Amino acid sequence: MGEPARDTTDPAPAQPAAPGRVSRRGVVAASAIVAVALTTTVVVAADGLPFRGGPDAGVSLSAHPSVAAPASPPAAGPPPSAAPAVAKPARPRLGVFRGTSRSRVRAFERWSGADVDYVMDYSARDTWREIADPRYMLDEWRGSGYRPVYAVAMLPATGSASMRAGARGAHDRYFRQLARNLVRADQADAILRVGWEFNVSVSTWRVDDPAVFKAYWRHAVAAMRSVPGQRFEFDWNVNAGNTQIDAARYWPGADVVDYVGVDVYDLGWESGTYPYPDPCGATCRLARQRAAWDVILGGRRGLAFWSDFAKAHGKPMSVPEWGLWRRADGHGGGDDPYFVERMHAFLTDPANHVAYQGYFEENVTELGDYHRLRTMAGAGAAFKHLFG
Repeated sequence: MGEPARDTTDPAPAQPAAPGRVSRRGVVAASAIVAVALTTTVVVAADGLPFRGGPDAGVSLSAHPSVAAPASPPAAGPPPSAAPAVAKPARPRLGVFRGTSRSRVRAFERWSGADVDYVMDYSARDTWREIADPRYMLDEWRGSGYRPVYAVAMLPATGSASMRAGARGAHDRYFRQLARNLVRADQADAILRVGWEFNVSVSTWRVDDPAVFKAYWRHAVAAMRSVPGQRFEFDWNVNAGNTQIDAARYWPGADVVDYVGVDVYDLGWESGTYPYPDPCGATCRLARQRAAWDVILGGRRGLAFWSDFAKAHGKPMSVPEWGLWRRADGHGGGDDPYFVERMHAFLTDPANHVAYQGYFEENVTELGDYHRLRTMAGAGAAFKHLFG
């Protein structure tokens, strides 16, 4: 979510960065907003990237009894072939992004009454040096008692490095260096979201050839696993919805993935979702929130699809980023307790095998005071009741 200007032709995500270093969806790359002219309807992801609905945009929700299904869900998208059974994790571990600051995470715990297990963070990424040696970030979380979940860039924002070179192993040394630094900082058990949200249109590491992404991912994971003392886990992390490239085609293999991660925000571009009309009372708002949730859950590449995808590949699911969004353009649900309730139902439903989740409790773009639960009385109260 984060670059200062957004192109009105392509809604895309902005990613968090370390405070004062890089803006959030500048994390993925610069965040622009892409509105794709298609005959199907459009809804937008956390990055602003459109989710496209339409006659073929749904998945079967029969396996998701805890969540209300759309009125007329289309046929299910084909999951991958059979895979081993997934161990059912207990209640998913709670993570939060509050910048690179343990004191702010602890303040969130006091406010919410929830025990935070994981901290989500994003390093600066202008250069390979910043990616391979994010010292300020590693120092902040060393000995904090929280398990770190780090978004790891596949390419720096500057320079001539390429995904194709990475697929040949040309960048392996930077991932080995990062792994050594993590081990030295007593963070050998970090969860690593390598190339997170690679399927959004403005991602620095987006590539149209799935074979290139898969080869590069495998090189990066092998390089990091080669470092003595590491116990890393790797989260293959997509942005929810039917983005311009189909993330399902970029699966690098069960041997190099530990979690199927999905980022999701309370956004809507479909007719009948957001913005709220004026006037719009409580009944009107709830109807639009429900319509938005139906797409978030049951769209062609919505949460239900990815839950089924993870199970088919024998992996637990994660939701490393989720959040409310109060947007200046009105395309977020704002103070939406219904979204919090539905997310809680999805996250805690054993059928979805969600191992961990991370709430994005930061405001990092020009689009409004958009994520912070503490600024939204109804949703904040719902969160404290359900997660505290």
